[in-house]
Formats: sequence, C-alpha cells, structure tokens
Amino acid sequence: MQKNIMAKIGMITGFLIILSILLLCISGVVSERERFKEKVSTDISKTWGKRQTIDLPKLIYEHSDKTLIKTAAKGRKISVETKDGDTITKYIYADSIDTNVDVKGELKQKSIYKIPVYTAKIKQKGEFRIKNLKNTKAVLSFKVSDRKGFINKPKVRFNNKELADCSSYQCNVYIKDETVIPYEIEYELRGTEELSFMAGGTFHQTHLKTNWTTAEFTGDFSPVEHTNSKEGYTVFWSVPEAASALPLNGIEEYEENSKYTMNFINTVDNYRMTERCVKYGFLFIALTFLAFFIYEITNKTNKHIHPFQYSLVGVSMLVFYLLLLSMSEFINFGISYLIASLMTIALISSYTYFVLVKRGDKKFPLAVAGILALIYLYLYVTVNLEELSLLAGSFGLFITIIITMYATRNVEWYKE
Repeated sequence: MQKNIMAKIGMITGFLIILSILLLCISGVVSERERFKEKVSTDISKTWGKRQTIDLPKLIYEHSDKTLIKTAAKGRKISVETKDGDTITKYIYADSIDTNVDVKGELKQKSIYKIPVYTAKIKQKGEFRIKNLKNTKAVLSFKVSDRKGFINKPKVRFNNKELADCSSYQCNVYIKDETVIPYEIEYELRGTEELSFMAGGTFHQTHLKTNWTTAEFTGDFSPVEHTNSKEGYTVFWSVPEAASALPLNGIEEYEENSKYTMNFINTVDNYRMTERCVKYGFLFIALTFLAFFIYEITNKTNKHIHPFQYSLVGVSMLVFYLLLLSMSEFINFGISYLIASLMTIALISSYTYFVLVKRGDKKFPLAVAGILALIYLYLYVTVNLEELSLLAGSFGLFITIIITMYATRNVEWYKE
C-alpha cells in the first residue's frame, strides 16, 4: 500500500507539472488576445485621435541679447557701443489658467473589441502677465498631443480681440506695451482612452463634466472635488503655483511630466481578470486532484482512479480558462465565469458518477460537485478582491490544510 501511495503521489506530481506548462500556454493565449485588443485600440486612435494631453498656453517669441563693447565719456554724455548677440527663443506661460471641459465618452467597436473614445468640448481662459516686453511679435500656442483630434478650427480671443491668423494650435499675436493680456480659447477635440492636462501657472484649475460612469483619475494631482452619479462624473482640480513649480518666464520650454489624467475604463477588463484566474490555476487543479486522491486512500471499497482519468479531469479544468476567455470577449465577465464554471463542474461530477464510481457511490460525485463549486466561487471572490487577494488566498490554503488533515486522520500510511 505504501508503494502504491508513493507511486500515485509521484504520478499526480508529474501531471501537475505538465498541466502547469499548459497553463503557461493558456496565459500566452490571454496575452495574445490582449495584444490584439491593443492593436485595435491603436488602429482606432489613428483615425479618431490618440490619447490626448492638453498643454499649457504660452507665448513664444524671439529675443536677441545685446553685448556691451565699450563705453566712453564725452563731456557730460556717456557713449555706449553694443552688438547684436544670438537670437534665442523664450517662453511666457499663462499666469492663470481656468479650463472648463465637457466630455462625452462612448465605446467604439471594431471586430469584437470595444474601445473607449471621447469627444471633449474645451473652453479655456486666463491671462498673461508681461514684463519688459514691448512692440514684439509672438506666437500664442495651446498645443495638444495629437492635433488630428481637432474637430473644428479653434476660436481664440487675445487681448479681447478675436484672432484670425491661426494655424492648427498656434496664433500670431502682437504685443505693444500691455502688462496684463487676457485670452480665451475654445475648441472640440477627439481622443482615445485618456485625457490629460499639463499642470502649472500661478493659478490653474479645471472643471470637468463627463457622462462616463467608470472613470479613473491618475497623475500627479488628485481631484479636489468629484461626484459620481448615474449621469457621470463632475470633477474639479486646482493646482497652485507652489505645487506646480512651473517657471512662468524662461528660455527653455517646460518639459516636466507634471499632469493629471482622466482614464476612460471599462467596469471589468476581461483579459486582466482571466489572467488573474490563470495564475490560480495550478492551485485549484492541485486541490481537485487532492480531493480525488483522498477519496482513493479513504474509501473502503479500494476503488482506484487510473492515471488517464486524472489527466482527463486536469484537462477539463484547463479548458475552463479557454471557455472563460472566449465567452468573456462577447458577454459580461461574471456571466461568462458562471457559465464556464457550471459547464466544468457538470462535466467532472458527471464523469465521476458515471465512470469513476460507476453509479455505485452518489456521495462522492456530489462531494466533487460541491468541492468544485466552492473552488470556483472562492476563485471568483479572490480575483475580484484585488488588494485583499493575498489575504484571502492565504486563509483559503490554511483552511484546505485543515480539511486535508481531518480527512486523512485515520489513514495508516505505513500499512503494508
């Protein structure tokens, strides 16, 4: 008996190793399907608009430094000679930025995939504070990361005058001797999956309203206020000068990635959830094999399960993940999980009843069905807990050890 038990343990271990390799192959299939979705997202964004980042409004102008050659005193007058130096580009960022955004999100479908896209109506206003700059030609820039997303020509007012000399997201302006110049910019923009705003300025705030109910807010600054309802989100960001650390006047353009972002996400990412289920695959196949093994060594009729029958049970549990992946691409993940788990439980428990015990024992097939139901219920709860998944997994294993100890308490392992 001892030799048979050790041989059976070795056989089960070998099957688990082989099934673990097959689980890696299934994980590769999940990753491949996810790459297909990312490719579809890229294809849609090429025509609709990529992930958009709204840059800070700024004035760009050319500046030529004058270099002192010499000075000479002539009576009461001082003669100063200079020469023109190299021309450099300088930037003046808006001193205050107030942005109102109305975002309409939707799902754009291509093939079997649905990708979140949006159309944003953006109204921006503020003012530039200018020092020591007179009679200068400049360019008002309000750059976005993908200008193909513009739906119409932006409407721009600078110094209370509407500008017509604009190309894309730049307008030619002329500064006389003003020290404070107000501006207003209005346009519609398309994008995919993400909408970000660069942060900076003495006073920078953004009011955003969207119909999307499953948004996520990331980046360097959290919203000051946000409310969620069936109609969508209302969000408000406020970034003071002390937080943004933006130089309002400088030679170099501001390049730090200081921004805040709204992510358009689906409620459940079926590929991420399936991948998490696969990661627990080895554990739950091992638990199922453990249930069959305990039945073998504890039943009084000395019925044995053939290695081929173990392999069929293991392969059936592998097919569960393929069923889950394929169905979740078309229907809700929770419903897909329920259907796939019921199919697997019905298959294995029926096989146990009609083949393994040959209708001679109804208790064990029912026990198998109950164990599998608990396993799949536990797996579903665990993968949805996210932050608490490790805690749930640890307690689950501990309880499994207790049950195994109790079930094998009367086994005489050294009996010949």
